Amino acid sequence: MEWQKFPATRDEYYSMLDFVMDAAEKSGVPDKQQMYLELGFEEAAANVINYAYAESEGGEISIRAYREAEHFFIELKDSGEPFNPLMKEESDEKPADLESAKVGGLGISFMRRIFDDMTYHFGRDGELFCNHLKLGMKLSDNGEGLL
Repeated sequence: MEWQKFPATRDEYYSMLDFVMDAAEKSGVPDKQQMYLELGFEEAAANVINYAYAESEGGEISIRAYREAEHFFIELKDSGEPFNPLMKEESDEKPADLESAKVGGLGISFMRRIFDDMTYHFGRDGELFCNHLKLGMKLSDNGEGLL
């Protein structure tokens, strides 16, 4: 359950993904749920990579992934711009097509469908203030309840 630090860059995304998926495999996450886990993690990591830090600034993302009882958790921490994805209002309306969809927000809605446990905190972590997003997925043998 150790934290692993990565540069918050697109080039490092697959290293982050390998870290999370290796933990999922070792934790016994069923194959079907691993597919959804990968998609949900991609959305969370992409938000940090694309929006947390100014391009010239760079930054890090710390990740840990583990099983606790019947849930698999992914935690992400960064010291970038504060952003609480859980404050984003979820719309019940689905766009008729991609051209009529509003830009932004669909990824958060997607994450809510994958993870049944999502918490966010912004506060001091050692000497830094940071965003801390915790995502939990209830494990099942058949992937029921997903999407």
